[in-house]
Amino acid sequence: MKQLYTVLILFLLITLTSRAQRNTPDSFLTGLRISTNLVTLREPDGGVSLALEYRYKKNWGVVLEGTWIFIDEKADYNLRGRYSPMAKGFRIRPEIRYYLPGRGHVYKLFFGQEISYKRVSYREEWIQPVRWDPNSWKPDYEKISAYDKVKNIYGTSGKVGCQLFFDRPHKFMIEFYIGLGVKYRDVAFKNEVPSPDSYLEDNSSYLVDEPKTGWDINIPMGIKLGYRF
Repeated sequence: MKQLYTVLILFLLITLTSRAQRNTPDSFLTGLRISTNLVTLREPDGGVSLALEYRYKKNWGVVLEGTWIFIDEKADYNLRGRYSPMAKGFRIRPEIRYYLPGRGHVYKLFFGQEISYKRVSYREEWIQPVRWDPNSWKPDYEKISAYDKVKNIYGTSGKVGCQLFFDRPHKFMIEFYIGLGVKYRDVAFKNEVPSPDSYLEDNSSYLVDEPKTGWDINIPMGIKLGYRF
């Protein structure tokens, strides 16, 4: 039901903003825009974002988006503890866009190509068995230790989206987009590495989604609110 409400709200916003797109002067289509992406607040590695877009022509623009990351997957599983504070990191996404003229030459639909780099530092709690007798298989006790890990993610994606304005002066905007591409994730311990007989303290649900090194599909999404200067 929540998804249905979200779709209805988006359709309402598109209907309201589309009325402000008619007879758009060229000066309203170019210039500088600033916006924030609401989707980054709900991403597995998410936080607050800020984007600058400069449309140097009616149909061409460049975008630079940065995200301050302070949310990670472990928060979704309620696994934050004294040894594993929230993740910290950042993401940078430069992008080039081409806006289609469309009916009435309103230039609201666009295609984009982005590249991205994300770096996230976080901690994992591992359980290490401690044995007084090295020949014994039974541990005397278990010790919890936290280890620092770092994710570096490189990606590129093609995007399609729509940029609309709420008002006739074209000052307040909303933007939607979705994309498809690839990304490479490099995950490694930063300093110390757990001993071979250690195991993660986290539950099995998290272990299924634990970040791993390798290639994956990249699907960027955005719902942006912004202002045109």
